[in-house]
Amino acid sequence: MTTTATPPTVPSYVNWIVKRLLRSPFHRIMSRNTMELTFTGRKSGKQYTAVVRYVRSENAITCYTDSKWWINLQGGAPVEMLIGRRVVFGTATVIKDPESVAESLAGFLAATPGDSKYYGVRRTPEGLPQRDDIHAAAQYTTVVRIVPADRVV
Repeated sequence: MTTTATPPTVPSYVNWIVKRLLRSPFHRIMSRNTMELTFTGRKSGKQYTAVVRYVRSENAITCYTDSKWWINLQGGAPVEMLIGRRVVFGTATVIKDPESVAESLAGFLAATPGDSKYYGVRRTPEGLPQRDDIHAAAQYTTVVRIVPADRVV
C-alpha cells in the first residue's frame, strides 16, 4: 500500500541554517551527505543554490529533489558543489524515468534511512524501504547525477 499524503518537505529556515553550517568549521556534522549545489538559471542567468542530500558513487554524485529547480539542469549543465568546504565543479544530468528513479532512490534510502520520511517511504520490519512506496515516490522525485570535473578549488 502506498502513502497518499504529501511527504513533509524541509522548511526554508532549516536550509538557511544548514547553509551556514556547511560553510563553517563545524561542517563535518553534515557534509558527509549534505552539500550546496549552485547552478545558473536557464532563462534568468541568475545563480541559485540548493541544499541537497547526496550519495557518492565511483564516478558521480547523485542527489534527489521534489522541487522544480532541476529544470535548469536539463540537457547537462555546469554546476558547482560545496562538499566539505571544498568547491567541486561538475556537469549535471537529470533522470526522470520512474523506473530509473525508483532504483536509484531505493539505494539512496537504504544508505540514508532517516530520509525516508521526506519521500513518504515506510520501512519494512527488516528496515528496508517499502517497494510500493519507492515507486510512488519516484513519480514526483527527480534524480540529478553529477560527474565531477578534474578541477577542485
